[in-house]
Amino acid sequence: MFEVVKILYRELHYQILKRNPQIANDEKKFKKHLKNAVSIKRNVAIQSIAFIFFGIMMAIGLFFSDDKTYIVAMLSSLALIPFIFSLYVTTVQSSYVVSLGLFEPMKSLPIRIGALYLSELLGIDQIPALAMILPSIAVVSMRYPLNGILALLWVFVGMLAGHTIGLIIYSTFGLRISYRKSRSGSLKNLLKILAIFAFMGLFYGVSYMQGYIQEHSEKVAAVIGRYSIAYPFTISSIFDPKKSVVMLLLYVAVFIPLYQLALKRVWSGILEPKLESEKTKTSKFRASLGGKVLNLTLKDLKIIFRKTAMITGFLMPIYVLLPQILMTIQSGNLSIMRATYFLFILGVFTIPGADAVLKVEGKVLDFLKSLPLTKREYALSKALSMSVIPMLLSGLILILAVYYDPKALILFPYIFLLPLNASFLTMAYFFRYEEVELGIPEFNIGHMIVLMILVGMLFGVITLPLFLLTYPLEYFISFGIGLVSLGILYRLL
Repeated sequence: MFEVVKILYRELHYQILKRNPQIANDEKKFKKHLKNAVSIKRNVAIQSIAFIFFGIMMAIGLFFSDDKTYIVAMLSSLALIPFIFSLYVTTVQSSYVVSLGLFEPMKSLPIRIGALYLSELLGIDQIPALAMILPSIAVVSMRYPLNGILALLWVFVGMLAGHTIGLIIYSTFGLRISYRKSRSGSLKNLLKILAIFAFMGLFYGVSYMQGYIQEHSEKVAAVIGRYSIAYPFTISSIFDPKKSVVMLLLYVAVFIPLYQLALKRVWSGILEPKLESEKTKTSKFRASLGGKVLNLTLKDLKIIFRKTAMITGFLMPIYVLLPQILMTIQSGNLSIMRATYFLFILGVFTIPGADAVLKVEGKVLDFLKSLPLTKREYALSKALSMSVIPMLLSGLILILAVYYDPKALILFPYIFLLPLNASFLTMAYFFRYEEVELGIPEFNIGHMIVLMILVGMLFGVITLPLFLLTYPLEYFISFGIGLVSLGILYRLL
């Protein structure tokens, strides 16, 4: 069975690579990248690195503690992360994987529940979440082997529960073809964005929780004891093995049938998606204004806002700056220089948004190739698409800065200059290939690091007057440099 999953995994990454003209047009390079991309072990290992470091930090506190109450409280909080990660990956990635058509050839085969292969394919992306809690479980297992094994079993049960709930959500809301305009669509998308913020905030919450648990372990233990039947508080039973085993069996008895039911519903939805439609009034055709570049940009933004997974890349700067912004608000002071720093960081973190805008076309790239579009127009639209959300976030930072110091209004040009410089440089880097055809360049961690260095060097030149001149001339010279560099990058596209 896993051989089929390996084939699906290979096909998934093959479709990603063949849309990248920098790789697809070079047979030697294509084979090299394909060999790396389809290696499940390699990809899982790379994704686990960030999680393992965070997990080691959490395990250090357990290593120096003999308090079972503290151990149980920490494990309960950490066990929540694989559950949420499993739920998040399942609900977000299911629609993306199915939309690529990976399961179309399987519809004609005598397969009873093909969604099992989807489940296993998604399970590969859920493995890295284990790296966050495994160090803590290893520390517990060194002292209490049986209790550590029970803790690990509870983590697996939690991942099964999260994955099952995610499949149920996807089968209920994701497997449908809609031909109607939903009035609640904007509200749903807003709720999705808030959910992503909550998910990202979870990592800060766990860091804070570690200190809180150390100071209030008795209060936390009382809460866990009160709700010990609910996951992840069930992990508190590991020091009562008989009770823990009974509860494990009960959870397995509930979620395995639910998992099987969810798989049947998902496969049924893949075979025959639910159709939603309603009567609409026809209207006269009206040509939109703004030209090809503006309309491509609007098209990208509409798709990105509808697809929750794509918004994540644009929210990365908020994830990075959120602790500093909160500390600034608590201090009650936001200087112009501090606000400038925030704006430049937001500018640098415009780069991750390229991942979303480059993948937004999906399977319709061939259709775009049939349109009278040049590579430059396509690249320019992508640059504008990836800079819109960072500009909006920069505007919010500026409003906060002006609230504390009205003089911060002088930073207004940075709202546009910094994200646009970063996005233009990014697209000039990706679309530097000689071929004239449209394509989807590959975006990986290595490219992001290189681009952050290049953008950092460019921003260093733009900020140079701030260290050499006096207010307000320093800002006007800086704006001038930013405008000139933007003009140069525009010509390079």
